[in-house]
Order: sequence, then structure tokens, then C-alpha cells
Amino acid sequence: MNFKVGEINSIEEGLNEILNKELPAKPAYWLARFLISLNNEFNASEKARLNLISKYAKKDKNGNPLTLMRKDKNGKDSNEYDMADMKAFQKEFMQLNEEEFEIDFKPIKLEMLGDIKLKPITLARLGKIIIIEE
Repeated sequence: MNFKVGEINSIEEGLNEILNKELPAKPAYWLARFLISLNNEFNASEKARLNLISKYAKKDKNGNPLTLMRKDKNGKDSNEYDMADMKAFQKEFMQLNEEEFEIDFKPIKLEMLGDIKLKPITLARLGKIIIIEE
């Protein structure tokens, strides 16, 4: 199956939710294997993201990217990198998120997961790897 780098976090969140539930052995095995492959792709994409940060962020005297302390929408402290060229960073970051990769995986039918209960948001996150048949 083909996936985009930008889909990794969403799929991983959904997988973590269902892999913490009791599942039949076969789908649990395949989903765990898929998560390992997905984590490998995440590690590669995270390295590329950090390289972009290093490329575009302002640096301190030691050459480390500078961060700014800001408040998020909930009023909590949040660190952001201080970008010298935010538009260029965002352009390359969006291109990175559109990159495709392949993982050898066949979607699993929802019925194979047994009688677990899933939130609609979890099913939305796993839409490519969990098939809902009527």
C-alpha cells in the first residue's frame, strides 16, 4: 500500500489506540508489524524534518536552531523554531508531507478485529488500513 508522509501521525495514533485493546491474534500480529514499518518511515521523515529545521532556522552562537517561547491556543507554553525563512521552510515541509512510500500490507476487515468498540475518529485515522464492509 502507498502512504504519504503526512499521514503517518494520524495512522499511528489510531493504531496505538486499537493495539492497546484485546484483539484476535492474527490481526494483532499484522497491525503490530505494520506499526513497526510505519515507525521506520516516521524515523526517516523525522530526520528529514530536523534537517529542514536546521536549514531554515536561525542559529545560536553554537549553531543550534533557536526557539521562541509562545502560548498555544489553550494558553500553554509552546516552543517554536525561529525560522529565518518561514515560507521556504513551509514549502519544503509540505513537499515532504506529500512524499509517498510503500508498506507491504493488505487492509484488514473491521470484522476481523472482533467485537472491540472504536471511536469514529479512530476509524477515520485508520481508513486506509481497516476496511468496513456492509
